[in-house]
Amino acid sequence: MKWGIEFEYLLIDTAPSTFGRVRDFTNLVFEDMRRILAEKPGRNDPAMATGDLGIRTGYWYLEGDERFDDSGQFRTFKVKGVEVRTPPRSTVGDACKALLAIEQELAESLAMHDLGLAIVGFNPIQCSYDFDPPLNAWERDLRQADRGYDGSLVSTLSYGPDINLSSDSWSMQQLLDNARKVNWYAPYIVPFSFSSPFFGNAPWNGWSVRTHKRAPLRPAVRYFCDPTEYEALSQTSSLVHPARLASEVGRLEFKAFDAITCVERLRACCHLLHGLCLDRELEERSETADLILYERACRRAFDDPLIFEGAKRVIAAASRALLREGHREACESLGLLESSLWRKRTPAHGMLAAFKETGLTYTPGGLRLRPALIRCLSKGA
Repeated sequence: MKWGIEFEYLLIDTAPSTFGRVRDFTNLVFEDMRRILAEKPGRNDPAMATGDLGIRTGYWYLEGDERFDDSGQFRTFKVKGVEVRTPPRSTVGDACKALLAIEQELAESLAMHDLGLAIVGFNPIQCSYDFDPPLNAWERDLRQADRGYDGSLVSTLSYGPDINLSSDSWSMQQLLDNARKVNWYAPYIVPFSFSSPFFGNAPWNGWSVRTHKRAPLRPAVRYFCDPTEYEALSQTSSLVHPARLASEVGRLEFKAFDAITCVERLRACCHLLHGLCLDRELEERSETADLILYERACRRAFDDPLIFEGAKRVIAAASRALLREGHREACESLGLLESSLWRKRTPAHGMLAAFKETGLTYTPGGLRLRPALIRCLSKGA
């Protein structure tokens, strides 16, 4: 197996005068942020795909929305936060260790400029992202032709991990089957990650604004094929994408989790996906999102009987599959998720409880939780 994790972070102020303020496209200047984060690890790693604008390079980069002028020349970038990505690793544990190491280096770079990391599934302050200025004709044509821009009004507000896994033993048909299976069962497993119970700086009527806003517009999963095979495969599957690098061929990417708030839960969610791919029992498959199920999940999470039973089936099947293949430690990590299921709790429940005590609408400090930062923010809340 090969594993890679991409993880998006919200940014906050750590300067005394504005401590805890959310930073996003309304108050971040692209050129300033690009200069601050220019010195980064992984800039010359050939295993990492890069964008044609030079923004998405290395093991971290600015995430947001690209804007162009009438002739198609790059004009600016609306920054929503920072994304960290790991180079491919052979185990979930190694991928998580790499993520934590990169996160630490990023946090130290940001700290020199009075900025810090925070985790949340959806921007807790901004209710909308509006194109300012409005899209010009060239930009409208670009976004109509490029699926990567689908749902940018939501993706510029939302945060979450992309979990990438691949196996040399998977044929393209097995990869397609896994993608369709994961796509079907996604509404049952996304509550394990819920971390966006706030909207407009106040509690929302549910546990995941991100899922509510994102599910109708963005894919839960996709898989990567050789570009020469893309045209044929795309006739039968909307989940397929052409690989940008040879190393991406055969990769499955899951994109529907909220921004997971601790590394132990991230590790467990990765193992859950692995078990789901190894499973030989679950029969349902789909190419499209079941929006009714997603809405039930984001509003009631595991209090919804259908979501609860579906999640129970997935965990049981994934556990059996992992044990069958000898992955006992991976199976044991699912105990954290099983506990959440039986208690009918998601990370969003804990965030809402913390909000009532501290006023914080995000989890500060990144995956390496920093109690000192939390105490300081709580005092200022």
